[in-house]
Amino acid sequence: MKRYLLTWYGMTDLRASLNADSLSGPVLSAICEGDYTDVVVLAYTRPDNTEVTDDSVLAKFTSSDAKSPQAVSEFIDRHSNTSAAHRHFINWISNRLAAEDKRSNVILRPVSLRKLNDTEGIYDAATQTLESIAKEDGEKQVTLYLSPGTPVMAFVWAFAALNFPSLKKRLIASSQPGKPPENIVLPAEWLEWYGRKIPQLKRATNQYDVIFHLFGEQRMPSLLGINQFESNVHIFITSEQFSSDSMKQFIGDADYFEVVINPYDPEDVRKKIVDLLEKLPPTINIAFNLTGGTKLMYAGALSACRKHNGTPFYFENKSNRVINLNSFESTIIEPITSVETFINLNGDDLWISNPGYFKNPTDTQPEDRDTLTKEIWLARSSISSLYKKIIPYNDSNEPFEATNGKISIQFNSDESAYIHINGNEYTFSKWPNFARYITGGWFEEYTYKQLLPLLEENKIFDLRIGLEVSIDDASGYDYLTNQQHYQELDVVFTDGKSLYIIECKAGTVKSDHIMKLQNIVRHFGGVHGKGILNSCFKIQNKTLNKKIQDSKNIKISMGDSISNTVLSLLD
Repeated sequence: MKRYLLTWYGMTDLRASLNADSLSGPVLSAICEGDYTDVVVLAYTRPDNTEVTDDSVLAKFTSSDAKSPQAVSEFIDRHSNTSAAHRHFINWISNRLAAEDKRSNVILRPVSLRKLNDTEGIYDAATQTLESIAKEDGEKQVTLYLSPGTPVMAFVWAFAALNFPSLKKRLIASSQPGKPPENIVLPAEWLEWYGRKIPQLKRATNQYDVIFHLFGEQRMPSLLGINQFESNVHIFITSEQFSSDSMKQFIGDADYFEVVINPYDPEDVRKKIVDLLEKLPPTINIAFNLTGGTKLMYAGALSACRKHNGTPFYFENKSNRVINLNSFESTIIEPITSVETFINLNGDDLWISNPGYFKNPTDTQPEDRDTLTKEIWLARSSISSLYKKIIPYNDSNEPFEATNGKISIQFNSDESAYIHINGNEYTFSKWPNFARYITGGWFEEYTYKQLLPLLEENKIFDLRIGLEVSIDDASGYDYLTNQQHYQELDVVFTDGKSLYIIECKAGTVKSDHIMKLQNIVRHFGGVHGKGILNSCFKIQNKTLNKKIQDSKNIKISMGDSISNTVLSLLD
């Protein structure tokens, strides 16, 4: 079992290390009196960490015999709380322990504080030290030494310890210099008040014990809160109209609760949150995600947040920042780098039956296939005249032939394929679904390949092609008849903030194509989803162009300009 001693060191310890008096100092005495495998010494460092001395100056003063009280006081005032003083002290401790044959592993951690009694900085240092030990595997015991340092440092050790109810620990203090430290206990009433009985609310590694989320028609605000902050409990404030059950899949092992309120009655919202908070221990760290829901839900939740000193935050999508509404400080929103997260968020009973990772068919010439795709792009006007003849073969692997004088295509019963185009010949030994490739699949691949450089540059994430979602779960999916198929997304990716869906049109663009893409983007991407209709040919119809211009979530692109279109949306 590891046995830890955690302590600050202060002026008395530094005096002892300088041989300024006959005592060993509180820290060295405690180590020698106890049986510790590891010792962590926190060291206050001046705000600017100014090096006003070097190691040789400290060594010279230590070795000198004549030290008047005034000289010692002046020397310590000048040289304490610097990196050189820290190095001197820890070396002195190590040498003394070696002489005593004590095998404790001692490390010193400098702590920069705004001032000596910077309560928040002291608390952060104590909490981070305890958290790092709590995360370690194996059995351990922690002893917190309250005497060294300032009274605030002592108080904060005791206060921080209450956040780790499952960590085996004790507190010690020295009642008199030169005497060994004694065990102390905190008052029972104080322990009860500060939540000794909250093992179900273990301290999370990042920020919060409980997060309240305002939940409404749009689910993304709640997902952003879950993705941004770790919490042991997520509570969703919602109305009867919108269930938050869909969020369970994203919270991992955290606890889930739903509170149903009247979304147009701020007092109802405030009261139900306050009633719940009063049942929770007073020491828990609470946050409020106020991004979703109605404005009146916001008002009621903010009032409850103020009453219980919670942290309110708001996700601002345009600036891509999450704002702390107490301090108005902001940080970048954590990116959502998987397209499946968006689809799972908004898909309800749908599931991803084909993840859409690009694969060559079972032919042995993938380079030829890429070259062929580029050749077809150059001959897109000619090959489009063959679509009508080949489309009937899309749902079968029956042999077919097609030609228009400039292009000759042949697909055989053994699934081999031949195409003569732009004066070049291509032969593939086996290519199932060749008809689907010829009648439009090639343009999806062309679009996908145009975007690969953006993926490699990390400007976009998780680029997929032909991703399919289906109804119900995998047990109800019929792979032979595809009868549970719901939607195929030609090309899809995310920029970390929004879902992008590209509909590829190798032939004529119609009005219903625009409406279909609008609905798909809104369904899977929410209000911030973005759609691109990538067409082989320039759209001449004024009505279609007007509909696209009027669409807030749809942009038009022309074939090889797709990467520029995406870049313009990313900006």
